[in-house]
Amino acid sequence: MLRQITMLESLKYTSPHPVSLICVQTPEGKTNLTTVSWWTYLENDPAYIGFSIWNKSYTCEVLLKCGKAVLSIPSAAIAEETLKCGSVSGRVVDKVKDFAIDLIEAPVKYPVHSRLAFICGVEKNIKIGDCIFFICKVDDVYCNEDEKQIFAWSGYGKLAPIETPTFFSENE
Repeated sequence: MLRQITMLESLKYTSPHPVSLICVQTPEGKTNLTTVSWWTYLENDPAYIGFSIWNKSYTCEVLLKCGKAVLSIPSAAIAEETLKCGSVSGRVVDKVKDFAIDLIEAPVKYPVHSRLAFICGVEKNIKIGDCIFFICKVDDVYCNEDEKQIFAWSGYGKLAPIETPTFFSENE
């Protein structure tokens, strides 16, 4: 029997969700990271992705000014830090320093412990409710197959990798 629930409640029933970090370079030259899970592939050739950020966040403010970002798919090695990045403001906390996140040297730095990193520039943004949806052209994509991607479970109550299901054989 179907019962009506809220959108937030629905998240518990659709887990796991991919988790990512949006990385931006602040005007002071620091890297700010925010945790998001609302992102998607938009086009393959040319490559585009889209993601949504709360319009009052520091990352949103910086991204609207600089127009460049990295969407990092963080690994299990920084699951706890990734969760923390979504719970405090970059206006108040230097997340990279305070959470001891090692970064790769790049024009927009991103975590060393990334499964994937999409280097992109904003082409367009659209206000949707209290968020901004950014449409970004992907310039480069990097992958580290040694890192295990993390996902949000139980309505974002826990970040952890997906373990290989036992019902699949190695030959499939």
